[in-house]
Amino acid sequence: MKNALRFIERYEEALADEARRRGVDGVICGHIHKAEIRQIGPVTYVNDGDWVKSCTALVEHYDGRLEILEWAKLRSWSMIARARATAEGELTEPLTA
Repeated sequence: MKNALRFIERYEEALADEARRRGVDGVICGHIHKAEIRQIGPVTYVNDGDWVKSCTALVEHYDGRLEILEWAKLRSWSMIARARATAEGELTEPLTA
């Protein structure tokens, strides 16, 4: 686990270095580690996470702000609790708003 975390840290640093080298403000990636928006030196590093495990997505607002959305928090339900209820036959309503 420690080696995997170090690999991810080096990956993030390499992305930030490449962004600096190219003279861009930031980098956006996903599907590795956790969803986050943070500064690595002068570079904005954005990871949108993933839709399967963390149920996160990246949005850009009209004013240019970036935000990580956490679907389960927005929907006020837990993926794990919903899966258990479905498996136990307790959940019958569809997943609609």
